[in-house]
Amino acid sequence: MPDPHERSIASALKSVQRLKKLTDRMRGMNSAIHRAYRTVLRALKGNTDNPAIVTDALITLEDSIRAAAAVFYDDALAVGMAQAQRDLVIYGLGEPDNVDPNNANLAIASTIGLLHSQNEQALSIARLDLGEEYIIGDASRKGIIQPAPILSEMSFWLTSLSVLSYEQGTKRKMSEPETESVRQAVAQIDEHTTQTCLNVHGQIVGWNENFHLTGTPRYADDMFDPPFHRGCRTAIANLLIELVDDDVTAGMRDDAIEQGKKPKPSTMVGRAHYKVVGKSVQQFRAGRWHRYKTYPTNLAARSAAARLNK
Repeated sequence: MPDPHERSIASALKSVQRLKKLTDRMRGMNSAIHRAYRTVLRALKGNTDNPAIVTDALITLEDSIRAAAAVFYDDALAVGMAQAQRDLVIYGLGEPDNVDPNNANLAIASTIGLLHSQNEQALSIARLDLGEEYIIGDASRKGIIQPAPILSEMSFWLTSLSVLSYEQGTKRKMSEPETESVRQAVAQIDEHTTQTCLNVHGQIVGWNENFHLTGTPRYADDMFDPPFHRGCRTAIANLLIELVDDDVTAGMRDDAIEQGKKPKPSTMVGRAHYKVVGKSVQQFRAGRWHRYKTYPTNLAARSAAARLNK
């Protein structure tokens, strides 16, 4: 039977896998987020010169996004709570504590704040009658009203809320003197793992300490919790302090180092695809950079998450 440390690592990776499924469901074209945007784009088409219609459509969009975010964020909290339950069973410490019920509300407020900025810009353009294409887009450009920024923001919060729920559920019982514990970063190791997550995999810090990050991409040099970058697949595992120097951590570091030596997946697949659709590699790279530059994860959201965990 695996030892407690190995079981904790497996539990953390199970949370990573569940979060990926949740994120994929959220980003799917039939998700509530995409349906809400398709509805508002249909309502705005041919009506962007009427501020009253634009206002009503954007209010409907906000209500829909708020409702969808509440469901997804509750699911993310459940992922973290399930991990807390598994880990406390591993160490024989009973049931997890209840988490702060305001966690999801703060995440929703951050998401709606970003949506407000998007909507206010669209409404200003409507009032100035600058053209429908700036709001809903056309064949040559994407309009202001599109789901990508909101999906990026929500992806951040799915990971953050899961980790937050896990740590709030376990902190009291795993930080008492008789069960002194530490926190360990656990990354999903495969050909898609970023250098940042390879470098942090296995790193151990105290309950009030930050993880030190190197490599790219990363949001900052020192962060309290994942996500450490856009699309981060690193979770946290709490372990008793007597397990810190065991062979499991050394094995984690060896796995990360070995993966780092392997070549990344060939870019020829991307090149071949874009040749088929009539785009050059240069256009592919420009488009990829444009996406990263246009839809960064909200800095205020990251700061709010860090404050929640302190």
